[in-house]
Amino acid sequence: MTSHRRDRRHDRSRGITFIDLCIYLAIISIVTSLVVPPFERLLQRSKATSSINWILGAVNLTRLSAMHHHAYVTLCPTRDQERCGGDWNSQLIVFVDSNRNRVIDGKDFIVSKLSFPQQAASLKWRSFRNRQYLQMTPEGYTNYQNGNFTYCPEDGDKRYARQLVINMQGRVRMARDRDGDGIVEDTRGRPVSC
Repeated sequence: MTSHRRDRRHDRSRGITFIDLCIYLAIISIVTSLVVPPFERLLQRSKATSSINWILGAVNLTRLSAMHHHAYVTLCPTRDQERCGGDWNSQLIVFVDSNRNRVIDGKDFIVSKLSFPQQAASLKWRSFRNRQYLQMTPEGYTNYQNGNFTYCPEDGDKRYARQLVINMQGRVRMARDRDGDGIVEDTRGRPVSC
């Protein structure tokens, strides 16, 4: 008889009560509420960093290709893989552009085809004389095109916006948050806008 009582007690200790379940669920929800927002911010920062580094790689490829081939090289969005046009969030091409007309013709050839990795985000190029392409000279300078690439996340949150600044000598730098408000500033000291 005592062994029968022990078995019942042992069976009861294995179960979980409704109160225990509620406590566990409360603890899990508290931990989740503490972990998920920082994880989301980390994910947003990671997307912003990888996107701006991606365009930095495309700019560097354009510059190095121009110096390597001793020719003008153009970086631009494309719809048809033959000429510049479209938005920067889609297909890009880097090509030797001997006659600087932004069309692959004559002795021109494609160096690389690229696809912007964040389809829902936006990437914009603003340059001197409002040209919607970036062209590098055989010396590695821009073709009189100082400007900037601005990355904005899908939700437009400026805290995750990034900007790449390119001067006429072809040098590139990242825009910084100089005032410590969590938003990078453009070359004029204004917060980057999305």
